Amino acid sequence: ICTDTHTPYSGMLPGYIAGHYSYDQVHIDLRRLAGFAGARYFRDEVVGLDRAQRKVLCRHRPPVAYDRVSINIGSMPAVEGVEGAAEHAIPVKPIRRFNERWLALLERVRRHAGRTTIAVVGAGAGGVELTLAMQYRLRGELRSLGRDPDELRFHLFSAARDILPTHNASVRRSFERVLAARGVVIHRAAEVCAVISGQLS
Repeated sequence: ICTDTHTPYSGMLPGYIAGHYSYDQVHIDLRRLAGFAGARYFRDEVVGLDRAQRKVLCRHRPPVAYDRVSINIGSMPAVEGVEGAAEHAIPVKPIRRFNERWLALLERVRRHAGRTTIAVVGAGAGGVELTLAMQYRLRGELRSLGRDPDELRFHLFSAARDILPTHNASVRRSFERVLAARGVVIHRAAEVCAVISGQLS
């Protein structure tokens, strides 16, 4: 049971953002996968569980009975905990919505003459990968248009003192060198508490 028939493989998202993979290459056709596995696929949203009756409650279809249930929803950024984030930020998940807004940003950068500043909040592996992937793709887009790729400015915000806080010191140092060489400004111990149009605080 899933809201999207074509679901992205999140591990390939940075490669897609960088332009290395197409949309189809990073998406799984759940209908075909379910058929191959001998399972039924329902395109719907799960809104609850009736544990007493052992039923999955769906928004648009009758409940689905189960003997065992596996819940695999992935993580979602807690944008409601940051003032203004829901209105002015682009959360990575759900990825379908992120893709729509990423394509809009790509088009905006192509059309916007002059400097564009992009801030990425979160300096774990996902944030670092996405920063580098976006920078790679967008600089390439500007070059292909005959424009100066240095029109782009990237800032990476880490609530912790270090980037990649769950990685070892050698990995952190390696990526700090890469980010410095690529001109990404790192903000350390800089937890973002509010987002307004064009500004983080």
